[in-house]
Amino acid sequence: MKQAGLKQVNILLLGKSGVGKSSLVNSLLGEAAARVQTFKLQADAEMVTPFVKEVGSSSGPDVEGFRIKLIDTCGLEDPDAGDTVHYAALRKIASAIQGQTIDCLLFVDRLDLYRVDALDKSIIQAITDTFGRGIWKKAVLALTHSNLAQTPPSTDYDSFADRRVAALRRTIRGRNPLFKPSLPAVLCENNADICQRDKDGKRLLPDGSQWLVSLVNAITDIALGQRPYRFRPGMTRRPNQQFKWLMPFVLASQYMFFKNVLQPILQQDRKRQDEADDYIWRVKARQRRELGIGPALRPSKANAWRLEQIYEDD
Repeated sequence: MKQAGLKQVNILLLGKSGVGKSSLVNSLLGEAAARVQTFKLQADAEMVTPFVKEVGSSSGPDVEGFRIKLIDTCGLEDPDAGDTVHYAALRKIASAIQGQTIDCLLFVDRLDLYRVDALDKSIIQAITDTFGRGIWKKAVLALTHSNLAQTPPSTDYDSFADRRVAALRRTIRGRNPLFKPSLPAVLCENNADICQRDKDGKRLLPDGSQWLVSLVNAITDIALGQRPYRFRPGMTRRPNQQFKWLMPFVLASQYMFFKNVLQPILQQDRKRQDEADDYIWRVKARQRRELGIGPALRPSKANAWRLEQIYEDD
């Protein structure tokens, strides 16, 4: 990345609480920089916490001075409203990164969850609505808790991981056949105590892969593959404002429908009702004449309306 002209790589982490975002920050930085919260986000917790580390001379002159910025964020479920999306947090995260370039998005979730539930789908849709679909073109799926001791029956480690990744990709891509971000996936395990290590001390997954090396490689490919992402307020989808320009046309079409379709039907119905009333009063008048009684006292329209109101009230 430094040879490509970058002086700093900016990495944004998004995901639910408890999936291991802060632990992943610590793994990437090689130190306990981020405070890990075991429980769900509290209402007064920080929404965005940036961490910047400059590569020292011990890593070699080719990368000395290169900076890594990790933008840790709170969980995206609302702590006060149960299992719903924390839209206020998303807006604050968007405001915090406005004006910055994002070279890579790490969408963090757990491997040891067996399905993409309704909250997961809502959070993914909320990220798309807030940041625009372009954010997913810079995304890497980081699946934590990947050192599974046991997989579900009739599955092995690789097939289970493949199904989990495929389910997340389907949810993010949605039903639009033209929207197919690459979404590379890396399995991660932040708990150093349960990870096996190779002779160089690198942490290994059950399949023998060095997950931290794989994650850095994926970040590098995404950072160099396309131009950086920049958030602009216009990217945020506001359902209440969408297609607002169509309102005059909708109102005009409703008026024309009423005038040309509904109003003639109503007038025809009223005409038939008046004709039926006239016939009834003519019959009454003829019967009263045959009986030698005075003419029927037909109420005026105003009095008839008052009588109708009286009967409805009763």
